[in-house]
Formats: sequence, C-alpha cells, structure tokens
Amino acid sequence: MNHCPVYTRIGGHAYSTTYPGPIGKILTPQMKGLHKAGYLADASSLCGACVEVCPVKNFPKQKYCFVCDTRKKRTKAIFHSQALKLWENRSRDLVWKGWKTVFSNPGMYRLNSLGIARLGNFTPRWMPVFRNWTSVRSPPVFAKKNLHQLAREEGLSYE
Repeated sequence: MNHCPVYTRIGGHAYSTTYPGPIGKILTPQMKGLHKAGYLADASSLCGACVEVCPVKNFPKQKYCFVCDTRKKRTKAIFHSQALKLWENRSRDLVWKGWKTVFSNPGMYRLNSLGIARLGNFTPRWMPVFRNWTSVRSPPVFAKKNLHQLAREEGLSYE
C-alpha cells in the first residue's frame, strides 16, 4: 500500500488521513470532499507501481482521472465565480460613482428626481430587480411631485 515514492516514508497521517498510499489519495478526497483533501490527487508520481502492489487490484487510472477531472471542474467554477465577483464589484463601484455624481450635483439631482417622478411608474416589471421585488410585494408607486416641489408650493424655504 505504501509503495508509491511519495508515501514510502510517510503514512496517511502526514496528510491528516488514516488511509495511506495511493488508495488513500483516491478515497480521502471522496470522503472528506475536494475542498478539504483535493490536494492529495497531486501527491503521486504516476509511476504505476501502485497498480502492481495494490492488494485489491482496484486502482485503475480512471479513478485518478475522475479526481483530477473533478478538480479541474472545481477550478473552472472558482474562476467563473471570481470573474462574477469582479463583475459585481465593478458594477457596484459604477453604481456608487453614479450615485455620488447625481447627489453631489443639484442640477443632476433635480433631473433625476423629475425622471423618477415621470417615468418611475412605467418601469418594466420583467427586470430582475423589479421582478424579485414584485413577486412578494405590490410594486411601488412613485409620487408625481417630490418633497422639494411640494415644499416650494407651500411656500417653505430651506433656511
């Protein structure tokens, strides 16, 4: 069981598993999960000596290839999730920069408020944000006049 050059001097305990050798490197990632023990798939010289000495004669390369293939898929999934996070971070930054620009410029703020007052009730309900919101709630109804316009009509000043 310990014929592999990687495991000749050390047992499975060095890798936090009770199963040493080539069998351990196949069984452990399947039992503990690839996120905890996936690194064991790389702990092999692929010399093939393990096939000769395997007591069960059940160490086909297909199992090793399965572990490697699963690790490749996991790596690809991690890459895609990191790309998605990067996209989310950049889009979030863009939204906050837009918000900062609108709220730091009174003219743009008024134009934005006017646009929301006029067009806010006509927003398409199929958009993901609105679809998720309106699936459990009634859609928001935007006022035709904003608070500043109402205050101005009442003769209130900002002082």
